[in-house]
Amino acid sequence: MKELAIIDQIRKRAGRPCKKVKVGIGDDCAVLDLGGKEYLLWATDMLTEGVHFRVKEAGYKRIGRKAVAVNVSDIAAMGGVPKYITVTLGLPKSTGQVAVKSIYDGIFGICKEYGIKVIGGDTNRSSKLVIDISIIGFADKKQLVTRRGAKKSDAILVTGPVRDGRKKHLDFAPRLKESRFLTGRYNLSSMIDISDGIAMDLGRLCAESRTGARVYADKIPLSKGLSLNDALHFGESFELLFTMKKEKAKALAKKGKYFIIGEMVDKKKGVKIVDRKGEESVLKMKGFSHL
Repeated sequence: MKELAIIDQIRKRAGRPCKKVKVGIGDDCAVLDLGGKEYLLWATDMLTEGVHFRVKEAGYKRIGRKAVAVNVSDIAAMGGVPKYITVTLGLPKSTGQVAVKSIYDGIFGICKEYGIKVIGGDTNRSSKLVIDISIIGFADKKQLVTRRGAKKSDAILVTGPVRDGRKKHLDFAPRLKESRFLTGRYNLSSMIDISDGIAMDLGRLCAESRTGARVYADKIPLSKGLSLNDALHFGESFELLFTMKKEKAKALAKKGKYFIIGEMVDKKKGVKIVDRKGEESVLKMKGFSHL
Protein backbone atom coordinates (compact mmCIF):
# COMPACT_ATOMS: atom_id res chain seq x y z
CA MET A 1 0.00 0.00 0.00
CA LYS A 2 1.36 3.42 -0.96
CA GLU A 3 2.13 6.08 1.65
CA LEU A 4 -0.68 8.48 0.69
CA ALA A 5 -3.24 5.67 0.73
CA ILE A 6 -2.08 4.60 4.20
CA ILE A 7 -2.31 8.19 5.49
CA ASP A 8 -5.81 8.56 4.04
CA GLN A 9 -6.93 5.31 5.68
CA ILE A 10 -5.54 6.37 9.07
CA ARG A 11 -7.10 9.80 8.74
CA LYS A 12 -10.56 8.28 8.19
CA ARG A 13 -10.21 5.93 11.16
CA ALA A 14 -8.91 8.70 13.44
CA GLY A 15 -12.05 10.76 12.90
CA ARG A 16 -12.46 14.41 13.76
CA PRO A 17 -9.98 15.73 16.34
CA CYS A 18 -10.99 17.53 19.53
CA LYS A 19 -11.49 21.30 19.66
CA LYS A 20 -7.94 21.98 20.87
CA VAL A 21 -6.51 20.44 17.67
CA LYS A 22 -6.40 23.26 15.12
CA VAL A 23 -4.77 21.05 12.44
CA GLY A 24 -4.55 17.26 12.56
CA ILE A 25 -3.50 14.60 10.06
CA GLY A 26 -2.64 15.94 6.60
CA ASP A 27 -0.14 18.73 7.20
CA ASP A 28 3.55 19.08 8.07
CA CYS A 29 2.73 19.40 11.79
CA ALA A 30 -0.21 18.88 14.09
CA VAL A 31 -1.31 22.23 15.55
CA LEU A 32 -2.68 22.46 19.08
CA ASP A 33 -4.37 25.49 20.59
CA LEU A 34 -3.52 25.42 24.30
CA GLY A 35 -4.38 29.07 24.87
CA GLY A 36 -2.19 32.17 24.69
CA LYS A 37 -0.78 33.90 21.62
CA GLU A 38 0.97 30.85 20.17
CA TYR A 39 0.01 27.47 18.75
CA LEU A 40 1.98 24.38 19.72
CA LEU A 41 3.37 22.55 16.67
CA TRP A 42 4.06 18.83 16.93
CA ALA A 43 5.63 16.66 14.24
CA THR A 44 7.65 13.49 13.81
CA ASP A 45 9.89 12.11 11.07
CA MET A 46 11.61 8.75 10.87
CA LEU A 47 14.75 7.93 8.88
CA THR A 48 15.43 4.30 7.97
CA GLU A 49 18.67 2.77 6.72
CA GLY A 50 18.37 1.77 3.07
CA VAL A 51 15.50 4.18 2.42
CA HIS A 52 16.83 7.57 3.55
CA PHE A 53 20.57 6.88 3.90
CA ARG A 54 23.35 4.32 3.65
CA VAL A 55 25.66 4.30 6.66
CA LYS A 56 28.88 3.63 4.71
CA GLU A 57 28.25 6.56 2.37
CA ALA A 58 26.80 9.03 4.87
CA GLY A 59 28.55 8.44 8.19
CA TYR A 60 26.78 8.46 11.54
CA LYS A 61 27.19 12.16 12.33
CA ARG A 62 25.56 13.33 9.10
CA ILE A 63 22.71 10.87 9.58
CA GLY A 64 22.04 12.25 13.06
CA ARG A 65 22.07 15.79 11.72
CA LYS A 66 19.65 15.00 8.89
CA ALA A 67 17.22 13.31 11.28
CA VAL A 68 16.78 16.61 13.10
CA ALA A 69 16.96 18.79 9.98
CA VAL A 70 13.95 17.17 8.30
CA ASN A 71 11.89 17.86 11.43
CA VAL A 72 13.05 21.48 11.61
CA SER A 73 11.94 21.79 7.99
CA ASP A 74 8.43 20.66 8.97
CA ILE A 75 8.25 23.37 11.63
CA ALA A 76 9.48 25.94 9.09
CA ALA A 77 6.73 24.88 6.68
CA MET A 78 4.13 25.93 9.26
CA GLY A 79 5.74 29.29 10.02
CA GLY A 80 6.98 28.18 13.43
CA VAL A 81 10.11 28.00 15.59
CA PRO A 82 11.49 24.61 16.78
CA LYS A 83 12.14 24.20 20.53
CA TYR A 84 12.29 20.59 21.75
CA ILE A 85 12.91 17.08 20.41
CA THR A 86 12.86 13.50 21.61
CA VAL A 87 15.12 10.94 19.93
CA THR A 88 14.27 7.27 19.39
CA LEU A 89 16.98 4.98 18.00
CA GLY A 90 16.60 1.50 16.55
CA LEU A 91 20.13 0.05 16.68
CA PRO A 92 21.53 -3.07 14.98
CA LYS A 93 23.62 -5.37 17.21
CA SER A 94 26.78 -4.25 15.45
CA THR A 95 26.30 -0.58 16.40
CA GLY A 96 28.87 0.35 19.02
CA GLN A 97 29.12 3.23 21.48
CA VAL A 98 31.39 5.21 19.15
CA ALA A 99 28.73 5.08 16.42
CA VAL A 100 25.99 6.15 18.82
CA LYS A 101 28.14 9.03 20.08
CA SER A 102 28.69 10.12 16.47
CA ILE A 103 24.95 10.06 15.78
CA TYR A 104 24.40 12.30 18.79
CA ASP A 105 27.26 14.57 17.72
CA GLY A 106 25.20 15.30 14.62
CA ILE A 107 22.00 15.68 16.62
CA PHE A 108 23.42 18.01 19.26
CA GLY A 109 25.33 20.00 16.64
CA ILE A 110 22.24 21.02 14.68
CA CYS A 111 20.22 21.45 17.89
CA LYS A 112 22.75 24.02 19.08
CA GLU A 113 22.54 25.77 15.70
CA TYR A 114 18.75 26.18 15.94
CA GLY A 115 18.32 26.56 19.70
CA ILE A 116 16.65 23.18 20.22
CA LYS A 117 16.78 21.08 23.40
CA VAL A 118 16.84 17.26 23.52
CA ILE A 119 14.37 16.32 26.27
CA GLY A 120 13.91 12.55 26.00
CA GLY A 121 13.75 9.47 23.79
CA ASP A 122 14.16 5.69 23.64
CA THR A 123 16.47 3.00 22.24
CA ASN A 124 15.68 -0.47 20.93
CA ARG A 125 17.31 -3.27 18.96
CA SER A 126 16.60 -3.21 15.23
CA SER A 127 17.71 -5.10 12.11
CA LYS A 128 18.59 -1.75 10.49
CA LEU A 129 19.48 1.67 11.86
CA VAL A 130 16.35 3.76 12.49
CA ILE A 131 16.21 7.30 13.88
CA ASP A 132 12.82 8.72 14.82
CA ILE A 133 12.64 12.34 15.95
CA SER A 134 9.57 13.93 17.51
CA ILE A 135 9.70 17.72 17.52
CA ILE A 136 7.76 20.46 19.29
CA GLY A 137 7.74 24.07 18.14
CA PHE A 138 5.57 27.16 18.47
CA ALA A 139 3.97 29.55 15.99
CA ASP A 140 2.41 32.94 16.56
CA LYS A 141 -1.30 32.52 15.85
CA LYS A 142 -1.18 35.34 13.30
CA GLN A 143 1.72 33.72 11.42
CA LEU A 144 0.64 30.07 11.22
CA VAL A 145 0.59 28.74 7.64
CA THR A 146 -1.01 25.44 6.63
CA ARG A 147 -1.55 23.56 3.36
CA ARG A 148 -5.22 24.48 3.30
CA GLY A 149 -5.42 28.16 2.45
CA ALA A 150 -4.42 28.50 -1.21
CA LYS A 151 -6.93 30.25 -3.45
CA LYS A 152 -7.53 30.30 -7.18
CA SER A 153 -5.27 32.93 -8.84
CA ASP A 154 -2.68 32.85 -6.03
CA ALA A 155 0.92 32.74 -7.24
CA ILE A 156 2.99 29.61 -6.52
CA LEU A 157 6.55 30.30 -5.34
CA VAL A 158 9.59 28.37 -4.16
CA THR A 159 12.67 29.31 -2.22
CA GLY A 160 15.60 28.44 -4.38
CA PRO A 161 17.28 27.60 -6.57
CA VAL A 162 15.89 24.13 -5.83
CA ARG A 163 18.62 21.97 -4.31
CA ASP A 164 19.82 18.62 -5.65
CA GLY A 165 18.27 16.11 -3.26
CA ARG A 166 20.55 13.31 -4.44
CA LYS A 167 23.68 15.23 -3.40
CA LYS A 168 22.55 17.61 -0.65
CA HIS A 169 20.00 15.63 1.37
CA LEU A 170 22.40 14.93 4.24
CA ASP A 171 23.75 18.44 4.66
CA PHE A 172 20.91 20.81 3.76
CA ALA A 173 19.99 23.84 5.86
CA PRO A 174 16.25 23.91 6.72
CA ARG A 175 14.67 27.09 5.39
CA LEU A 176 13.75 28.37 8.84
CA LYS A 177 15.22 31.83 8.30
CA GLU A 178 13.28 32.22 5.06
CA SER A 179 10.09 31.01 6.74
CA ARG A 180 10.46 33.56 9.54
CA PHE A 181 11.05 36.34 7.00
CA LEU A 182 8.05 35.36 4.88
CA THR A 183 5.51 34.81 7.66
CA GLY A 184 6.63 37.94 9.49
CA ARG A 185 6.16 40.24 6.50
CA TYR A 186 3.70 38.63 4.09
CA ASN A 187 0.28 37.03 4.22
CA LEU A 188 1.03 33.57 2.83
CA SER A 189 -2.04 31.53 1.97
CA SER A 190 -0.37 28.08 2.15
CA MET A 191 3.04 26.43 2.47
CA ILE A 192 4.75 23.03 2.39
CA ASP A 193 8.37 21.88 2.38
CA ILE A 194 9.58 19.96 -0.68
CA SER A 195 10.52 16.60 0.77
CA ASP A 196 9.15 14.35 -1.97
CA GLY A 197 9.46 16.55 -5.08
CA ILE A 198 7.63 19.61 -6.36
CA ALA A 199 4.99 17.51 -8.14
CA MET A 200 3.90 15.37 -5.20
CA ASP A 201 4.14 18.11 -2.59
CA LEU A 202 2.26 20.60 -4.76
CA GLY A 203 -0.33 17.88 -5.29
CA ARG A 204 -0.69 17.53 -1.52
CA LEU A 205 -1.10 21.27 -1.11
CA CYS A 206 -3.74 21.34 -3.87
CA ALA A 207 -5.61 18.43 -2.27
CA GLU A 208 -5.79 20.20 1.10
CA SER A 209 -6.69 23.56 -0.47
CA ARG A 210 -9.12 21.97 -2.95
CA THR A 211 -7.56 23.72 -5.92
CA GLY A 212 -5.73 22.93 -9.12
CA ALA A 213 -2.40 24.36 -10.25
CA ARG A 214 -0.46 25.35 -13.34
CA VAL A 215 3.34 25.19 -13.16
CA TYR A 216 5.76 26.53 -15.77
CA ALA A 217 8.81 24.32 -16.37
CA ASP A 218 11.06 27.17 -17.45
CA LYS A 219 10.26 29.15 -14.29
CA ILE A 220 11.51 26.50 -11.84
CA PRO A 221 14.96 27.60 -10.56
CA LEU A 222 17.41 24.68 -10.62
CA SER A 223 20.71 24.42 -8.77
CA LYS A 224 23.73 23.58 -10.92
CA GLY A 225 23.49 20.07 -12.32
CA LEU A 226 19.92 19.41 -11.15
CA SER A 227 17.54 18.06 -13.79
CA LEU A 228 13.96 19.28 -14.10
CA ASN A 229 12.77 15.69 -13.62
CA ASP A 230 14.58 15.38 -10.27
CA ALA A 231 13.27 18.76 -9.11
CA LEU A 232 9.74 17.64 -9.92
CA HIS A 233 9.84 14.02 -8.82
CA PHE A 234 12.88 13.06 -6.70
CA GLY A 235 12.54 15.38 -3.74
CA GLU A 236 14.82 15.63 -0.70
CA SER A 237 15.57 19.29 -1.53
CA PHE A 238 13.61 20.71 1.45
CA GLU A 239 13.03 24.09 -0.15
CA LEU A 240 9.73 25.76 0.73
CA LEU A 241 6.83 25.89 -1.73
CA PHE A 242 4.19 28.49 -0.88
CA THR A 243 1.34 30.57 -2.26
CA MET A 244 0.29 34.20 -1.92
CA LYS A 245 -1.48 36.99 -3.79
CA LYS A 246 0.10 37.70 -7.18
CA GLU A 247 0.68 41.40 -6.61
CA LYS A 248 2.74 40.81 -3.48
CA ALA A 249 4.47 37.82 -5.06
CA LYS A 250 5.85 39.91 -7.91
CA ALA A 251 7.43 42.36 -5.49
CA LEU A 252 8.84 39.52 -3.38
CA ALA A 253 10.36 37.79 -6.42
CA LYS A 254 12.46 40.87 -7.13
CA LYS A 255 14.49 40.08 -3.99
CA GLY A 256 16.10 37.18 -5.87
CA LYS A 257 15.61 34.44 -3.25
CA TYR A 258 12.01 33.63 -4.10
CA PHE A 259 10.75 32.46 -7.49
CA ILE A 260 7.27 32.46 -9.01
CA ILE A 261 6.76 29.11 -10.77
CA GLY A 262 3.03 29.11 -11.47
CA GLU A 263 -0.44 29.89 -10.22
CA MET A 264 -3.32 28.16 -8.49
CA VAL A 265 -6.36 27.43 -10.65
CA ASP A 266 -9.83 25.94 -10.29
CA LYS A 267 -9.82 22.38 -8.94
CA LYS A 268 -11.59 21.13 -12.09
CA LYS A 269 -8.53 22.06 -14.17
CA GLY A 270 -6.29 19.69 -12.22
CA VAL A 271 -2.54 20.06 -11.69
CA LYS A 272 -0.75 20.78 -14.96
CA ILE A 273 2.74 21.65 -16.16
CA VAL A 274 3.52 23.88 -19.12
CA ASP A 275 6.73 22.84 -20.88
CA ARG A 276 9.29 25.11 -22.52
CA LYS A 277 7.37 24.91 -25.81
CA GLY A 278 4.20 26.16 -24.14
CA GLU A 279 2.47 22.78 -24.26
CA GLU A 280 0.37 21.80 -21.24
CA SER A 281 0.14 18.30 -19.74
CA VAL A 282 -0.86 16.61 -16.49
CA LEU A 283 1.84 16.85 -13.82
CA LYS A 284 2.34 13.27 -12.68
CA MET A 285 1.97 12.84 -8.93
CA LYS A 286 5.08 10.77 -8.33
CA GLY A 287 7.95 11.55 -5.97
CA PHE A 288 10.40 10.20 -3.39
CA SER A 289 9.21 6.74 -2.38
CA HIS A 290 9.21 6.00 1.38
CA LEU A 291 7.51 2.60 0.95
